[in-house]
Amino acid sequence: MVIKPEIGQQAWGSVLNAALDTLQGSADGARDVANGATAAVEALQGDVDALQGALGGKQYYRLVASATAPADVKAKANYVCTGSADQTQINTAITEAQAEGGGIVQLTGGSFTLSGPVGISGTVNEDDPRTVTLAGVGEFATLLKPAPGVHGISLTNWAQCHIRDLGIIISGSSNGIVSQGVTSGDTRSFWCSSFRNLRINGSYTPTNTGWGMYLDMPFRSAFDNIEIEGTRNGMMLYNNSAVQNAGDCSFTRMFIEIVGTGGTAIQVHSVDGNMNQNNFNMVEALADGPDCTGILIDGAEHGASQRFWGTNLEQFQTLVNVANGESNVFDLNYVTCRDGGAGNRAFVCGSNSYGNTFSAKWLNVSGAVKVIEDNNNTSNVPNVFDGIRIENNAGAVTYSKTNSTVFRNITTFNDGGTVQAGLLQYPLTVVNDPTFIPADQGLITWTHDPATLRSSSNATTSGTVYLCKVKIVERATVVSNIIIGVEAAGATLTSAQNLLGLYSASGTRLAVTADQSTAWTTVGVKTAAITPQTLAVGSYYVAILANGTTPPQFSMGAGGALNVNVPSVTGAARFLTGPTAQTSLPASITLSSQTQTTGARWAGLT
Repeated sequence: MVIKPEIGQQAWGSVLNAALDTLQGSADGARDVANGATAAVEALQGDVDALQGALGGKQYYRLVASATAPADVKAKANYVCTGSADQTQINTAITEAQAEGGGIVQLTGGSFTLSGPVGISGTVNEDDPRTVTLAGVGEFATLLKPAPGVHGISLTNWAQCHIRDLGIIISGSSNGIVSQGVTSGDTRSFWCSSFRNLRINGSYTPTNTGWGMYLDMPFRSAFDNIEIEGTRNGMMLYNNSAVQNAGDCSFTRMFIEIVGTGGTAIQVHSVDGNMNQNNFNMVEALADGPDCTGILIDGAEHGASQRFWGTNLEQFQTLVNVANGESNVFDLNYVTCRDGGAGNRAFVCGSNSYGNTFSAKWLNVSGAVKVIEDNNNTSNVPNVFDGIRIENNAGAVTYSKTNSTVFRNITTFNDGGTVQAGLLQYPLTVVNDPTFIPADQGLITWTHDPATLRSSSNATTSGTVYLCKVKIVERATVVSNIIIGVEAAGATLTSAQNLLGLYSASGTRLAVTADQSTAWTTVGVKTAAITPQTLAVGSYYVAILANGTTPPQFSMGAGGALNVNVPSVTGAARFLTGPTAQTSLPASITLSSQTQTTGARWAGLT
C-alpha cells in the first residue's frame, strides 16, 4: 500500500523510513525461502550422489564387464574380464559384496568364458546370510559359457542368493546350476533364494550328459520363467540327508526340452530323508529322443507331496513314473507318449508308491500305450486315477492294476485304436442313477439287492458251508458286522457250531462271528459282529454255517438256474456250496474245489 504524507502533519523522512522497513521485511522473507530451497537442492544432490556412487561401484554394488563388452561399458566397470577364466573376476566381486554384508553383482551383456564355476557360498548362518544378487541384462544378452565338464553356477553352505536375467550354455557333462548341501548340521545348500528369467542351453547335442539344474538339498526358494533347452536332462531335486527334508520350492512357467536317449525332464530323488512339498505350476517338457521320462519320483526314501498343476508332457516313453513316492498330485493338461514308441507308458506306480492322484485333461495316443501301470501293495492307501480323457487315434490302450487301484471318470474318443475292457469309467452321480445301492440302506456292500429276495428259501444242510460273494469298491473300507436274514427259524441248534465268517478272494478266513445258535431260533434280519477288518478294494466271501436238528433257512434270491454264476468259473463264482460236515469255519477254503449253487443266499456288510 502506498503511504502519502499529510501536509502539515508528517515529514517525508518518516514516511520513507517506514517504506524501507517494509521492503527489508520482504527481502528477509525471500531470503528464508531461498535458503530453504537451497537446502532441498543439497539434499536431493546427496541422493543423486548416493545413487551415482552405487552405480560407480560403491555401496555393495559391483559391475563386472565381459571381455566382449563395449569400451565405454568397460570403463565404468569394477572388473573387466579377459575372456579366459572369467569366473575369477565374478567370484572376486561376489566375495567383496558378501564382505560388505551382501549386495549386487551386475554382469554386463556379452559372453563370460568359465574354466571353473561361478560360486556363491553362504555363511551357514541364517541370521547373517550376506545375500548376493547375481544379475545379467537378459537371458540372451548375458551368457555364461563353462568349459565341457565345468558347471556354470555352484551354490552351497546355506547360500541365500537371487540369480536373474542371464543365460548359461553347457556342454559335455556340465550342469547349468548345481548345489551341494553342507555335511553337518542343517544340510540345506541354499534357501530363501530366487531364480528368474534364466535360459540354460545344451546346444542340442545328444551326446551331452549334463543337467540344466542339479539341485542337492534346495530349500524354500522360487523358480520362475526358466527355459532349459537342448540338454540331456532337465532338472534334478535331490535329498541326501535324513537331517532335513528339503524342498518347499515353487516352480512357475518353465519349459524343458531334452535331447538324446534315456534322459529325464524332472526327477525328484530321495536317497536319504524326503524331498517334499514342491509345487510346479505351468511347467512344460518335451523329449527329442527315445526312452525318455517326463517326471520321475524315486530313491530309497519316498518323494512326497509334489504338486504338478497345468503341466504339459510331450513325446516321452514314460510320462510319469512314481517309482517310490506317496501323496503326489499330477493335474496335467496335454500329454502324449512318443509317437510309435515301443513300451510307451503313461502313468506308473511302483510297489511302494501309494496315495498318488493322476489326472490328464487330454492324453493323446498315437500308437500302443499302457496308460496305467499300478503296482501298489499298500492296499489301504490306493492310487487314484481320476479325470483322464484319452484321445485314442491308433494302437491298443491297456492297463494293469491291483485290487486297491481306483479308476474314476476315465473317458475316450476312440478314433481308431482299441481300449482294454475295464479301463473306462464314465461319470455317474447319485442324482441321475436310478439304481439302489448298499449305501441307500446303510450298508457298505451286499451280495445283491434285497428287493429280489423271495419269502421261502432252499433247505440248509447241517454242517455245510455256504459261500456268498461281496465286493468292496472305490476305496479301502473298515467292516465290523455281517448281516443275513432268517426266513425259517432253526430248532435244537448245536451250541458253538452256528457261525458266520468272512473270507478273502483266495479263500483265507479273515474273521468269524460269535456263536449264533440262539439268534437263529427266530426269524428276521440278523446282525453279527466281527473283529473290525480293513478291506481293500476287491472281492470277498461271506460264509454261513449252521448245525442242529432243524437248521434255519436263510434269505435268498430267486435262483433256479446257473446264470447267477455266469461266467461259470468256480473260483470266481458268486455263490458256492463249500465244505461239508463242518463244526467250525475252516482257516482256509480252496474255492476252485467247491460247487456252484443256484442258492443265492443274501448277506451284507456294515
